[in-house]
Amino acid sequence: MQLGRYEIENYYVVINSVTESRQRVVYIGNNEEDYFVERYYGTIRDGYSQSNTFLRNLNLADIKSHIPGESIVIVDKSMPPKPLIYISLSSIQSIERSGDNRLIIIDSQIDPTTLEFLTSFDCDQAYSLLIYILQNPSTDIGTMNADIKPPVIFFNEYFFGERISLDGDPSMSGPLSTEDGSLFRVSIDMASFEGPTPISKNDIILGMIYDITDNREGSLTLADGDVMIYKDAISINSEVNEISGAGEYMVRFNLIDLSRNENTSTIIISII
Repeated sequence: MQLGRYEIENYYVVINSVTESRQRVVYIGNNEEDYFVERYYGTIRDGYSQSNTFLRNLNLADIKSHIPGESIVIVDKSMPPKPLIYISLSSIQSIERSGDNRLIIIDSQIDPTTLEFLTSFDCDQAYSLLIYILQNPSTDIGTMNADIKPPVIFFNEYFFGERISLDGDPSMSGPLSTEDGSLFRVSIDMASFEGPTPISKNDIILGMIYDITDNREGSLTLADGDVMIYKDAISINSEVNEISGAGEYMVRFNLIDLSRNENTSTIIISII
């Protein structure tokens, strides 16, 4: 029989804004694979902030499925990799961002776990991946690639009777999407326009957009606050709340997925 080793590990909690030192027992098996941390599960006192396991210098590749559908494992960078911690998917209550390079996993069975990544890209990708795994627990992380594709906007063919065309290729038949390009145009003669006047942000969402999808997050929606309208130039000083009167208006959307891939498409609406 080969027994592992027990170690005393120091960690810290914040109580009423005062940092205090604590200790816990860590068991590491002789095979360097079996690992657990023994903690006290008692009533949390008033003023308690958190007791945190802190894992540093991580990459996206350090997060792996342990038992697909049940648990994940965070591994180190040794060869072969050794497990740092196992986390049950069913006990994860939330995953929170903390700055550009950190995620905090709130768990009902263990203390909060902070994951600190080497780059913001790894952190963003890990955040998106973990949220996806919580929603699709049977997925094996090993089968997933980094998400570098922004959400896709699918346009209606017409905006209140006026055709939505692709800049540079106005003859291209619709309906179009942002997979076809990044700059679109609509020309409106107010004397014959069948739509509302003035044109609000909500009018743009309802009249122009058929659907928004993301390869990892599925269907997305926009609110009025996600629509930016600029008159004549894209700048802070030229931003307006609606389209009214003659001129050239640029419409952009605040559309970013969990991996922080941004849809940067622009629709130019020319009013005569």
